[in-house]
Amino acid sequence: MKPARFFHDFCFLFTLSALFLLCSGCVNTKPAVYPAGTEILLNPMDDPLEGYNRSVHVLNENLNRHLLRPFSQAYNFIIPEPARDGIHNAGQNLLYPLRAVNCLLQKKYRGAWLETKRFGINSTVGILGIRDQASRWNIPMQKEDFGQTMAYYQMQNGCFLNLPFFGPSSGRDTLGMLLGIPCSINFWLLHGDASWAFSGIKGFNQAATHAESLNQFSASYYDSYPLSKAFYNLHREVLNQDYKAPDTIGNPDQSLGFLRLRPKDKNFFRKARQRSVLLPGSQSKMPYTCWPADHSRGIIVILPGLGGHRLSEGVAGLAELLNSGNWSVLALSSSLNPDYFLNLPISAPPGFFAEDSKQLAQAIRFALEDMRQEYKLKGQPCSILGFSLGALNALFLSKLEAEGKMEGLTIERYLAINPPADVIEALDRIDEFFAIPETWPENEREQRCQQLFLKVAACLLNRNETACPSGKLPVSLDESRFLIALNMRFNLAETILASQKQHNQGFLKNDPAAFKKNALWAEALSLSFTDYMKKSVIPYYQQQFPDSKLSDPAWLAEQSKLFSLEKSLSDNPKVRIFQNENDFLIHNKHLDWYRQTLADRVVLFPQGGHLGNLWHPDYQQLILKTFE
Repeated sequence: MKPARFFHDFCFLFTLSALFLLCSGCVNTKPAVYPAGTEILLNPMDDPLEGYNRSVHVLNENLNRHLLRPFSQAYNFIIPEPARDGIHNAGQNLLYPLRAVNCLLQKKYRGAWLETKRFGINSTVGILGIRDQASRWNIPMQKEDFGQTMAYYQMQNGCFLNLPFFGPSSGRDTLGMLLGIPCSINFWLLHGDASWAFSGIKGFNQAATHAESLNQFSASYYDSYPLSKAFYNLHREVLNQDYKAPDTIGNPDQSLGFLRLRPKDKNFFRKARQRSVLLPGSQSKMPYTCWPADHSRGIIVILPGLGGHRLSEGVAGLAELLNSGNWSVLALSSSLNPDYFLNLPISAPPGFFAEDSKQLAQAIRFALEDMRQEYKLKGQPCSILGFSLGALNALFLSKLEAEGKMEGLTIERYLAINPPADVIEALDRIDEFFAIPETWPENEREQRCQQLFLKVAACLLNRNETACPSGKLPVSLDESRFLIALNMRFNLAETILASQKQHNQGFLKNDPAAFKKNALWAEALSLSFTDYMKKSVIPYYQQQFPDSKLSDPAWLAEQSKLFSLEKSLSDNPKVRIFQNENDFLIHNKHLDWYRQTLADRVVLFPQGGHLGNLWHPDYQQLILKTFE
């Protein structure tokens, strides 16, 4: 493209975008009411074009899943990593004018000088930018663009805008993207086909780097749209404000240590095998993920916590650990995750574990049969590892097997990690944590929530020591517990949205089948776990089984607790439980019950919170030893 032709087209696109940005605030939309502390995260900017944005979101997800990701796998296999890094570095070096100009416009003169030094070093010592020598000499890149410059001069965000191929943006950042097009050296050096070819190679190289993680993200959620909007906004706010997490020692709940449970090998996700099986009577295939091991000693089934997905980093971290011990791994999503329950033969809302376990036993049996046949693992024994809610599932499965109701499925060992003994009390505790922002002064609440999310974003987006100098999140105990509860309530909201779209029980004011879901999300997030049980789970069983104990709410509640399994657990030598004494989901009376019921088959750890020590090497070695 010639520069003259570019400026003709650019002026036209710029004018349209400017009009769009200015007019976007004039679109009236009915405001949704979000629970305290959540709107600034899940509804960070106006979204009057939700229908369009969701359509583009679906388009981009499918392009990545069905086109970009398969090509990127071949590309990453053929092109070695040093070559891919070189292409990336060269492209970044040619964007020197973009960063330097915006540093000057924001009066960051030292940043402009650092960028100039970087360009000189990388263009010479770095061999035309192929090697990022400046970073090796501790001269950091200044991540500046026109969107940040407009934010610096207090220009409003405009509305949220999803761009085809490019993904989440805003009116302001879209204008910034257009302004940045001529601020690249290759724009002036190359013309016509050469310019298009170079831009295409650079763009595809960058997209191929992120294709796998983007696919993992979109596949892990029933509706990834609100989180994609939230993550984009947080990332941009960190850049706009040059935000640095405070170098203070926080006091987070030890449960946040669960975030450290992830694969050591960054390519471990690529070793996963994605398969699916059709359960009798079901209309769709149930997906599962597996990691067959070389010289496999047996298969261990991983059942994740509340709303947990089989593609989560925690599941992959455990799978890598078990693979290291020559165990093959099969992972299903949580019984409350739409990835799992939408593919069952019945449409019962999940949450009553005694009944859920019957469906789960069938799902495990069919998935095991498929895995054994596909990867030549016939005759290999099977064990189950469940954590949090998955631990409850595992223990209810152990009762089914003891009663001879597993229909040919034999389990060698059950390991339940941090199962809440009284699930009703545990869920009430989560609801209490979710309401923590309501205790903050109303005039400070929005600012405190914004600072909380910025601190977390600054520490976790890059996951490096410079982003979080003290080594752990600089958040208070209450803030950390709100974050934990927010994650669990988000998972519950997905459960509600998916289950009600499958079988609408009529308790939602917004249509769960509607394409636009912003108002629906606000409503679903406002429903507590108690609300879900009273409005969905209990009415379902009362309607389906009006003359049985299943219609009695008190009986359902008692049968959901581990105490209902006391005799089964005390008599079952296959069961092992790991429990942390300072887990916020249990009480001291529960610890006494564990000791009396399981004796030496329960291991109590003094620290760790809820799942917070799963990452620790000593803890992981105990897991491996349990399955010996």
